[in-house]
Amino acid sequence: MRGGSFSYLLKQGIVNVWLNRVMSFASVAILTACLIIIGGAGLLSLNMRDIFKAVENQNEVVVFIEEGASETEIETLGQSLRNMERVSEVVYVSKAEALEEQKDYMGEDGYLLDGLEDDNPLPASYRITLLDIDDMESVRAEVETLSSVDSVSAPTHLAETLSGIESTMLILGGIIIGILVVASIVVIYNTIKLTVFERRREISIMKYVGATNGFIRFPFLVEGLAIGLISAIAAFVIIILVYQSLANMLLGSSVAWISTISANLVDFWDIWYWVALAFAGSGMLIGAIASMSSMKKHLQV
Repeated sequence: MRGGSFSYLLKQGIVNVWLNRVMSFASVAILTACLIIIGGAGLLSLNMRDIFKAVENQNEVVVFIEEGASETEIETLGQSLRNMERVSEVVYVSKAEALEEQKDYMGEDGYLLDGLEDDNPLPASYRITLLDIDDMESVRAEVETLSSVDSVSAPTHLAETLSGIESTMLILGGIIIGILVVASIVVIYNTIKLTVFERRREISIMKYVGATNGFIRFPFLVEGLAIGLISAIAAFVIIILVYQSLANMLLGSSVAWISTISANLVDFWDIWYWVALAFAGSGMLIGAIASMSSMKKHLQV
C-alpha cells in the first residue's frame, strides 16, 4: 500500500467516526464504561492485595506459653515455631512486655495496672506471622500440638472472611467485565455494520475498478481502532479523577479502619503508565475485534 493510499484510508476511517457520530458516541460510551470497570477492578484488586497484606501482618497468631515453663522449654518452643515452613516471623513477648503493652493499649486507664509487676497475671507468648493468611487454621492446629503451649489465639474467622471476600470480588468482577466487553463489541459491531451498509454502493464501485479487500476493509478497521482509543482516553481521565477523589476522601477521614485503608492505598502515579497502556491496548483490541467481526459477516468483497 502506497503512502498516499494509506493516508487516504486512515483519514477515511477517522471521518467515518464523525459521520456516524450517534452510533460512535454510543460505542464510545459503552466501551468507556467497560474500561472504567475493568480499570477499577484492577485498581481495587491491587489495593485489596496490599490491604489484605497489611491485615495479615497486623493479625498475628499468638501462642501463649504455659505458666512455669523453663527458659529451655520456652527457647525450644520458639525454635519449633521458627522451623515451621508456613511461618515468616516469630517474636517473643515476655510477661513484663505484655504488661507494658496492655498499659499502652488502655491509654489513660493504664495506671490501673500499676503494681502488678511482681504479680503479673499476663502470660509470656510468641507472636507468629504467616506467609499466607489461608494457612492460619492449619498452623493453629499444628502449634497446639507442641509442648509448653497453653493456648493459641488465631483470628481464623477473619482469615476465612478475607479469603471469601477476595474470591467473591474476583468472580463478580469477571462476570461484570465479561458482560460489558460483549456489549462493547456488539455496539461497535453495529456501528461498523451501519457504515458498511451506507457505503455499499461505493464499495461495489471500488471492487469493479480493482480495489483489493484489504484496501476496502482498512478504513473500517481504523474506525474501530479510533473508537477504542477515544474510549481509552476518556476512561483513563475519569479513572484518574475518581481514584484521586476517593483517595483524598479516605486520607481525610478520622475513622481508624479507614485510616488503615488509606495508608495502604496504591499511589496512582506509580502505576499510571501501565494503566494507560492497559486501557489503550484493551480499547483498541476490542474495537479491532468488533470491526473485523462486522466486516467478515456483512462486507461481501
